[in-house]
Amino acid sequence: MHQTVKTIFRLCFAAVIFIVTLSLVLTCFIKVRDIMNAEQHYQQATPLSLKSDPHTQYVLLSNNQKPDNTIFILIAGNGYIAKISCDHYPALCTDDYNQSHTRQIQTIDLIKAGNFFYIKNIQYRESRSGQVSHFNYSPQELQQFYKNDIYHLKFIVVIVALFALAALFVSLKILRNFRQFLNK
Repeated sequence: MHQTVKTIFRLCFAAVIFIVTLSLVLTCFIKVRDIMNAEQHYQQATPLSLKSDPHTQYVLLSNNQKPDNTIFILIAGNGYIAKISCDHYPALCTDDYNQSHTRQIQTIDLIKAGNFFYIKNIQYRESRSGQVSHFNYSPQELQQFYKNDIYHLKFIVVIVALFALAALFVSLKILRNFRQFLNK
């Protein structure tokens, strides 16, 4: 009985290792493909314009604290539409507005390039003070933001690839001596 439980546990453990290895390899493959097609993704970027009305209120939420250094474009009470890095928008990610739902978006123009969103224009009203703020970003700035994101993605892919290689090594070792692995 003890040996059967041990064998089943090792079989499940091997299955988990194989699934993790497969997911790491697929992630590397997909992200390398995204990097290779980055220019094409930017050329085919889709614009998205949103305007708040009495039925649908959009909110700008940001957090400039690590590890969640992010801007969210929210539909009030219904989740987010876009998640954007604060690195490109320091004027929108300030300590005063960390996790504060007080910036009500009047109009916003977004660009979606691949898996990344970028703010082209935004106008919002601060509900505490009533002040209206407006920010515009040029096409050159948006393209530079995209290039920076792709550059950082390359480093992430290298790290994931190292883990994938280590997982492949372990998987091959297990497969080579599978019976011995199960009966240890």
